[in-house]
Amino acid sequence: MNSSASTPVDARVTELARPDHTYLHMDKDSAPMHWSMILQLDTEGELLGLDEVRARVRERAGLFDIFRMGVRNGRWRAPEVVLADDGWDAGQHVSETGFMDRAHLQRRVSALLETPLPRPRPFWDITVFTPSAGAEGVGQWLLLRVHHSISDGIAGAAFAALLADGGPEDLAEFERFATSPRFRISGIDPEKLTEAKAAYGDQHAAGGGKKRAWPSLTKSGKREHALYTASTRTLRKAAKRNDATVHEFLLAAIGRTISLNPPAGLDWARSQRPESQPDVVRVTLPVTLDEEFRHTGNAVSVALLNLLGNEPDLARQIERAQSELGTIAERKPELFLAAADDLPRAPIWGLQRAIVNASMSHMHPDIHIGINPGFSKVRSVLGKSIVTLTPLSPLAGYSLSVTTLILGHSTTFGVVTDSQALPGYAERFVATLDEVLQEALPST
Repeated sequence: MNSSASTPVDARVTELARPDHTYLHMDKDSAPMHWSMILQLDTEGELLGLDEVRARVRERAGLFDIFRMGVRNGRWRAPEVVLADDGWDAGQHVSETGFMDRAHLQRRVSALLETPLPRPRPFWDITVFTPSAGAEGVGQWLLLRVHHSISDGIAGAAFAALLADGGPEDLAEFERFATSPRFRISGIDPEKLTEAKAAYGDQHAAGGGKKRAWPSLTKSGKREHALYTASTRTLRKAAKRNDATVHEFLLAAIGRTISLNPPAGLDWARSQRPESQPDVVRVTLPVTLDEEFRHTGNAVSVALLNLLGNEPDLARQIERAQSELGTIAERKPELFLAAADDLPRAPIWGLQRAIVNASMSHMHPDIHIGINPGFSKVRSVLGKSIVTLTPLSPLAGYSLSVTTLILGHSTTFGVVTDSQALPGYAERFVATLDEVLQEALPST
């Protein structure tokens, strides 16, 4: 580890583990591996100023070592962790930009989803989006970007401490995501690993092997996104009405959304030959290996899940979701893809990268669905209430990502697409998802 810090650090937090390396292997200029969180603020009255936000970030940046972590190299050359020294100005990680209307805001956010975070400075930044003079009804927004090698979405709660209101007791809730040891995987039972490998093979074959009808991720690097918010209470009522858990219901609702409103090319093909729309859409579903949710870094592996891609009936979608989740719970295919410390690896970093990317190419997922619990009880930034808090995931081998955050009374959906593979699809998707969710609600 290469460090320019002069204060003691906890190596259990600052030394990357194999799960963290996975996102360095997959990182490309055309597909940067940072996740994002976008906050809509209640700006009744005065807007936040850039200096205010920078002052808060400077105040909080010294709380945890993880805020000072950057990476040099990490693509074809082995990574070196670089810790910012005591003279580092965390305020320089905060910038401000204006926008005229919601469409302009969307374009500016999408541009940041496309743009890699600079190395080797600490691997995060914050952008304040402030409406320009004359822009009304669009509010003020904050975008946090964090490289996935530093933290997964669950442990990413630690970065809320950079902005959130509250004193030491309030901020203590973030400590377990910043000071616990970086997550490491070892000691997987050989029999369980064998079964996980077989389960992965079965799921891959059931999903149609490598032959895909869904549009693949392109090398264009261009992104579009859309945001959607639903009442958590309403989703629970809809799930109960359909004899499903919220998890099962959300997977089924997404399957029905895709079936009713497939990408443009598939829509045209279906109008000519209905059987041409794929029966199965292959999904990567994140599964945490840390059941206690007490880790720093990445504790997530993925399982393959095959949604119905041409089935408008919600009940059948729920049956498929329940069956697939049952397979995952019983056979744990995510263990086969887990980056364990005690499994063999290539001796050369560049070869490790090639192997990881070949594995992703073989998996060839169509879409990604993440369903995440939220933990924070803090709901304001510098006195401004947070209206919505929405996750946005990187595109790691797929052209559509749908990431949900179930946080208190609200559940948010962040939809990210490859705009060359799926032009205009993010907005189409959320419009149809809204219809699907409304139709699933009890009539009373």
